Amino acid sequence: MSSACSANLNKAIVLVILMITMTQVGYLDSMNSLTKGEETLDKTDDIMETSGSSAASVYDNNKLTNGNIHACAVLGNGSLMCWGDDSYGQTGANGNTGSSHNLPAWVDLGAGRSAVAVGAGGRHTCVILDNGSLMCMGADNDGQVGDGASWPQNNNDKITPVHIDLGSGRTAVAVAGGNEHTCGILDNGSLMCWGEDDFGQLGDNSYKVDESSPVLIDVGAGRSVIAVSGGNHHTCVVLDNGSMKCWGRSWFGALGNGATSGDVTTPPSATVDLGLGRTAVAVSAGGAHTCAILDDGSLKCWGSDSDGQLGDGGATHSSTTKITSPSSTPIDLGLGRTAVAVSAGGAHTCAILDDGSVKCWGSNNNGQLGLGNTAMQTTPPTNPIDLGIGRTAVAIAAGNEFTCATLDNGSLMCWGDDFHQQLGNGASTSYQDDPIFVGGGHTWDNSTGLSSGSGSFNTLTANVEGAEVPVGLAMTDITFEYIGPTTYGNYSTW
Repeated sequence: MSSACSANLNKAIVLVILMITMTQVGYLDSMNSLTKGEETLDKTDDIMETSGSSAASVYDNNKLTNGNIHACAVLGNGSLMCWGDDSYGQTGANGNTGSSHNLPAWVDLGAGRSAVAVGAGGRHTCVILDNGSLMCMGADNDGQVGDGASWPQNNNDKITPVHIDLGSGRTAVAVAGGNEHTCGILDNGSLMCWGEDDFGQLGDNSYKVDESSPVLIDVGAGRSVIAVSGGNHHTCVVLDNGSMKCWGRSWFGALGNGATSGDVTTPPSATVDLGLGRTAVAVSAGGAHTCAILDDGSLKCWGSDSDGQLGDGGATHSSTTKITSPSSTPIDLGLGRTAVAVSAGGAHTCAILDDGSVKCWGSNNNGQLGLGNTAMQTTPPTNPIDLGIGRTAVAIAAGNEFTCATLDNGSLMCWGDDFHQQLGNGASTSYQDDPIFVGGGHTWDNSTGLSSGSGSFNTLTANVEGAEVPVGLAMTDITFEYIGPTTYGNYSTW
């Protein structure tokens, strides 16, 4: 009797397993039937957002950065390379200063270390490592490297990366360079800044007293920082409640507070007026203008509009043309289009749209808009930049008069001024008015993880019911496996 029961039980188990297997096979067959073997699922324009976010999501645009005339980017394996002007050691390329690198050069981050984020200032560069530590290199004339060297030692360029003291037990999760100052977000949501403070851009109320070591900035009681950006002489942050604050030089209205003169030396109590019910999910500070992506995916810019960098069509080639606070009308990015990344350069602006295309506007004297000409563009062009058939952008960085973009296939393209070889293609041209590939055949980090400004949770949900998964890969052989959580030292994103 017991053997019979056992046999019946075994048969039942086998039948259950067969039924489950058949169900899964049928499911996979139905998925594969959509691809017809070699075809791929169409990439959708649906934005993926974090639970709790109102609408828009923005890319974690921290693997590519442009300084005034140099650039740096993280590769797919976590190493860091830089190119362009190295007069002050800002590329960190083996201490080989006084020249320019026309191809990407390796940066020594230390044995076993890799890069997770990078941010460049005018003539310096900072990188967050996989253990959450922070290193900086380049010009240190105003303490912008942040290694604590006192005058006149901090006037010496740091030609190789040096470690920055963020405080006991603290790590960095974001870093941004201004012209001659730097700010970083720490793992507890606090903000530290260092370097030049001639216009109050550090926000520590020490006005005109440069800081060679990081100092804590009071952004408001109970508030933490989720995004930061440094302009020529100002700093802007997005706070955990989606509000925005800017401080430093009220130059052409760059702070968005309605003023065009005077300096704001601490984060103000009043936030930037983004419009009724609107919040910010990303910010980028340029030479004398600022842009922010809002929670509905719209884009607003304010400050100097001398060369059309605000994208509102109001430029007159006059240094007095400006908007001192965000307009009630967002920039027209095209019918139905929203922004997922923005970068403000010296006098031009570029954005990645929700379909992966790139549009740039503003000053174009060196082809930094990537349109195949040098004509100023006062509004986003109708047609996006030609990145190649089927290619989209995952990161964008605007320098002084050049621009770079990482593409979805791990390649990297730059365009604009090339006098200091900041396009990184190995050639020696004066400028390039359409995109060219950065040389070396490297595979760059093309991840599009959501930035912390997109919401408070890590669970991804589609922003419309029934949205398709943006796969873009043929459904051929499928392997299911479980991969446990990965920890990168003390580095965390939130």
